[in-house]
Amino acid sequence: MSRRETLPVYIGAALLGLLLSLWQIHSSPQINHDAVYYLQALQGDVTSIKQIGNWLFYPALIKGVSLALSLEPEHAAWLLNILLDTLLVLAFIRLVETLGGNRNTLLWAALLVLSLPYLNDNRAEIIRDHGYWAFTLVAMIAYLRLYRSFSWSSLLLWNLAMFIATLFRVEGAVFLAIMPFGLLLNTRLVWKQRLRLTTLALLPIVTIGLVFALVMAFSASFQNRLVETISQAGSLPTIFTETIPRKAELLQHRVLPQFSQSTAEVTIYLGVIYSIIKDLISSLSWLYFGILVLRRWFPAPGLAKEAPAIIGFYAAISIMILFLHGSQHFVMVSRYTMSLALVLLVVVVFSMEELQRKIRENPALKPRMAVIAICIALLFADSLVSSAKPKVYILDAARWAQENLPDGARVLTDYNAERVGYYSNKNNKKHYLFLRYRPAATPIEDFDYAFVRTRRGKANSKLQQLLYGQGLKPMQKITDEQQGVIVYKLP
Repeated sequence: MSRRETLPVYIGAALLGLLLSLWQIHSSPQINHDAVYYLQALQGDVTSIKQIGNWLFYPALIKGVSLALSLEPEHAAWLLNILLDTLLVLAFIRLVETLGGNRNTLLWAALLVLSLPYLNDNRAEIIRDHGYWAFTLVAMIAYLRLYRSFSWSSLLLWNLAMFIATLFRVEGAVFLAIMPFGLLLNTRLVWKQRLRLTTLALLPIVTIGLVFALVMAFSASFQNRLVETISQAGSLPTIFTETIPRKAELLQHRVLPQFSQSTAEVTIYLGVIYSIIKDLISSLSWLYFGILVLRRWFPAPGLAKEAPAIIGFYAAISIMILFLHGSQHFVMVSRYTMSLALVLLVVVVFSMEELQRKIRENPALKPRMAVIAICIALLFADSLVSSAKPKVYILDAARWAQENLPDGARVLTDYNAERVGYYSNKNNKKHYLFLRYRPAATPIEDFDYAFVRTRRGKANSKLQQLLYGQGLKPMQKITDEQQGVIVYKLP
């Protein structure tokens, strides 16, 4: 295909993505919870830096954009995310083109990636995942070229793109280390060639690993999330020998006493697998996940021959990472599965292009396409509705704090301490300390005020019960019919 044919698809997708980003940013009432840590980390806040594991590439980028364009940090972060999301869309379309897509396939690629509700919902979120998702797709384009025909330029681009992705999320280091072994799956080559090319492909990551080891040897005090992850790699077996059995024992005694220890462990493993599938459906959308798994009804013969091996190997590594993370921390969110969803979405793109082609031969398939078209329209409609629920009390409480609290006030609150504190200290010469109340771990005598969240005019939190038990009366109520804050002056 000529650039003249494909360029309008890329330009149109980029412009539509830009509009979606601007719409989501406009619809977001406040910055997200994690954004506070990133925006405060770029200002040198020690607590925030520790919270994000001293992983400062994303805050440094925000700061660079802010200084270069004289923008507020929030606006710089949104601009950076717009650029990264635009790169994501363009890289996705380019990956589809590299896998053999024609102009019609590229149109489907643009339509599908722009209609992902979860991806669109996160356009306004100040999170480092924007960069990880985008550069992972760029890296996969380079990897595909490397798989087809080994060249040092493709190898360099793969490592560079995946290394940049790793600067956003440390999980990228696992792909850097393991994906070169995927070259062993190239059946077009004899085993001797596969082994030689895999060895060559491993040279950059081995070199980086040696340099990293030397730096760590002479900088023993340096700690960040990658260092911690690598240092804990040797303890991974304890997840299955200690963590899971301990959780299974608690589950057995407290919830399922009729279960055996082994049954309880299997139940936990199934729970982790369920959470991965659930979040993958959320990030991929129920429609595209259904098309992906129903291969008999939605084949994708237009995919390049090497695609199943590459996508399958990438998916296997992703699932391994997700399973280890879920088994260790028992936490899974759709952001973690989004990079896998984007690569799997490539298969759905070719399935839709094949369905459209078959309709020309078999008009009986038109109702199936009509149903899918309606569902895609619903996904777009869902994407236009911001998932961020307005928390008006955050801004109201922050405004009241700026107007009434003395400099250096220490405030205990039971919800959204980070965001209330961020907005209270924003553009304010005074400085307040906001901390979230934790029963039996937060002595109220160390604080001057308490902000208690209310819902529908009622506050029944443990902090509220504690204050009520001490006979304290509210000094201010900042509420509406749905939510708000009650302010207490602590003795």
